[in-house]
This record gives sequence, C-alpha cells and structure tokens, in this order.
Amino acid sequence: MAEYLQRMLDLALHKELQGIHFWATFYVLIVLVGTLWHALRVRAWPHVEGELLRIGVRPLGGPELVASRQDYVPSALYRYNVNGQHYEGREISIWKISASGALKGVAHAVPRQVRTNASGRVKVYYNPSHPRKSLLLRPGLASISFVLACIVLTAGFYIWRW
Repeated sequence: MAEYLQRMLDLALHKELQGIHFWATFYVLIVLVGTLWHALRVRAWPHVEGELLRIGVRPLGGPELVASRQDYVPSALYRYNVNGQHYEGREISIWKISASGALKGVAHAVPRQVRTNASGRVKVYYNPSHPRKSLLLRPGLASISFVLACIVLTAGFYIWRW
C-alpha cells in the first residue's frame, strides 16, 4: 500500500493524470466519508420541542444590481430549551444551499420541509454535547443513501479508469 501511495505521489508530482486523479479521488472520498459520519451522528441527536420564530429565505451578501444574480439561502430562527437552558438556533439542515436566478426556488424547498405540530411547535434536534448546536431537519435515509452512492461512484470510477 505504501508503495502504491508513493507511486501515485510521484505521478502527481510529474503531472501525470493517474496520480492527479488518485489524489483528487482520495480527497473527495475523505470529504464524503466525513459527511457520512457527520450525517450519521446528527441522526442520533435527541430532540425537544421548540418555538419557530421565523422561517424562509434571505438574500446572501449585499444586494445585487441585477435581481437574477442575487443569491438566496434558507433561513430560520427558533427557540428551544435543553435541561432548563434557553437557546436560539438558526440552522435548518446539515446541507448548505444557496441559489439564484431561475433556481431561486431551490432555496425555498428546504424551509418547506420543516413541519410544525398542532400547537405550532417544531422538533429541534440538538447535539447533546453542545446543545447550542441544533437543526430543524435531521438527515434522512435518502441523504445517507445519496452520500453512500457518491462514495461508491467516486471510488468505482477511479478503479474502473485505472
């Protein structure tokens, strides 16, 4: 294994495509495995009921002169209590999305997934080690399956190609 890594390093240093492809694949796999690990950890977070103060989208950055160039991101504000401590949260999901122009509606899709109960309260998933870290949507099986598929496709493409 060490010999293969050394060979790929040498190839990359000599600007050979296989070496560059190997290290790019290696990097992408590290990011994907980290994402999978984070999503699985968040799925295990406990939840409490919270008060939804605001949800929707907001412009990202300053105003653009051309409206179609303005980026929008999902935005929320909610309050919740954990063990008698009061917290405010802003994060909706582990997935960070921004959209502009014709795809602006994509930014609206995330807030629409948040459901309130009959009393108008929401489930707030929080990190038990750091309760100030919270989300309104926990990663579902579709998200986990998607990340797993990306891992398999990334590794598979490198193996197939070389």
